[in-house]
Amino acid sequence: MAETYSVLLEKLIEQMELENVTKDVDVSRIEIVQTDVNRPALQLAGFFDYFDSGRIQIIGHVEHTYMQQKGMEHSVAMMERIMAGSEDKGQPPCIVYCREIWVEDEIVALANKYRVPLLRSRKATSPFMAELIRWLGAELAPRCSVHGVLVDIYGEGVLIMGESGIGKSEVALELIHRGHRLVSDDVVEIKRVSDNSLIGSSPDITR
Repeated sequence: MAETYSVLLEKLIEQMELENVTKDVDVSRIEIVQTDVNRPALQLAGFFDYFDSGRIQIIGHVEHTYMQQKGMEHSVAMMERIMAGSEDKGQPPCIVYCREIWVEDEIVALANKYRVPLLRSRKATSPFMAELIRWLGAELAPRCSVHGVLVDIYGEGVLIMGESGIGKSEVALELIHRGHRLVSDDVVEIKRVSDNSLIGSSPDITR
């Protein structure tokens, strides 16, 4: 079974410059494990078949306008089903309102009840989702550690590998003298962010 990775919600809030509307909900221990996100348009209309409640839920202008038209009673009922989640998928790690949409007090009270953070972004919905999916894809990408030296040469990562003592570090040092940049020495962490892209970095412990 493939290893799964996670990223703390706190890191997402800092990276995306999100406002926490639910100050009383502790976000320090909430982890995100899915790269996919969801705009719950069908769920707000009452269709919950195949709903993955474990994803980050995104509320944009369309969803918010629909809730306003349906009225608060309907909106609270649907949002409660979203926040309650399911036994197999769990609760959403957070719900993000884009375009600085105002969150009604009834929805905030519901989020406090279920301990689901409500966050708010200044960005428009589509650009925010694209940036979020890209960032999550990098943070949660499958990865491995290899023995070698990684050097940035003209913006491309070059991984130098070989037997211990063969001179990898000396080659890297000569490249550094020529103006190139050392990324990691000895241990390199490699993430597969897409079918065509690998990103190498230094492990946190040695960074």
